[in-house]
Amino acid sequence: MINGDAAAASTPVLAWDGARRLGVQCLVDPDRAPDRRQLQAALCERVRALAADKAPIPVVLLAPGDPALIAADTAVLLFHANLQPGEGRDGPLLVFSLRVFRATAAPSELFGAAPRATALPTGPAKPTPRFDAAVNAALGETLPWRSRPTP
Repeated sequence: MINGDAAAASTPVLAWDGARRLGVQCLVDPDRAPDRRQLQAALCERVRALAADKAPIPVVLLAPGDPALIAADTAVLLFHANLQPGEGRDGPLLVFSLRVFRATAAPSELFGAAPRATALPTGPAKPTPRFDAAVNAALGETLPWRSRPTP
């Protein structure tokens, strides 16, 4: 008999079955970000680059309304961020979540990685090591090629 943990670790998530590319789409809360579009574009490109590391499929950015969002061969990584007033010297916090969406797959994953908070990068084009570490941790909980088997 296989225990539940071993079965969960070896069972592929249906959202990835037949996926031939990963699209990345991002949303930064429009009410709290001073240069929201610039910040959103920079963070989205950084998330794409980090997700592409060792990816077995192409990882591309997808704009809102792109038909690829519902393409049968595309899984979509959704990055949703919100700015929160920060306390202390780090300034505002960037709170974000990551999850995978696939329009043509059964909803096997309703939730994604645990939400995370990190210091807002100092400039829209300057992701920080802290931001990268937080995104990499979330990607480890989201992407099958980034997850580590549990001993």
